[in-house]
Amino acid sequence: MILLVLSGSFAAFPQAPQQKPPAAATAPPEEASPVLSVSKDYHYDARGRRDPFVNPVPKPVEKAAPAVTPRPTGLKGVLVTEADIIGIVVSREPSMNLVTIQAPGGKRYFARIGDALYDGIIKSINADSVTFALTASNADPKLPREIERKLRSGEQK
Repeated sequence: MILLVLSGSFAAFPQAPQQKPPAAATAPPEEASPVLSVSKDYHYDARGRRDPFVNPVPKPVEKAAPAVTPRPTGLKGVLVTEADIIGIVVSREPSMNLVTIQAPGGKRYFARIGDALYDGIIKSINADSVTFALTASNADPKLPREIERKLRSGEQK
């Protein structure tokens, strides 16, 4: 009897036939446009008004910085104004005189008469001073063409 009741209940509630999925050949539906989108054929008419999203104060035009040529390494890269005279060795023969130059960064160099710096040449070495002849082409014509630098006297940096 129980079997009859169960078999009768299946007959009372027939199941719907299964549907096949739609064919892949059909085109996908067109994507909906976003809520705040503007149509492609729309064009804004300013009617003499300025654009509120453009800065009314223009940015200043920056001039291109002059190209800086890198200095050579060693004594040839030291400016005369940067060179500190920290020692002088004087000999009977003037061509054997030496000067000790300290460059920025603590580097020290030994130089003789005729040795070149970045913007000058060592012209003479005396017991307490060194004379440099400036060779820079862009040097101010009002400045002297020779600079005499004294030996640094006992002060510590």
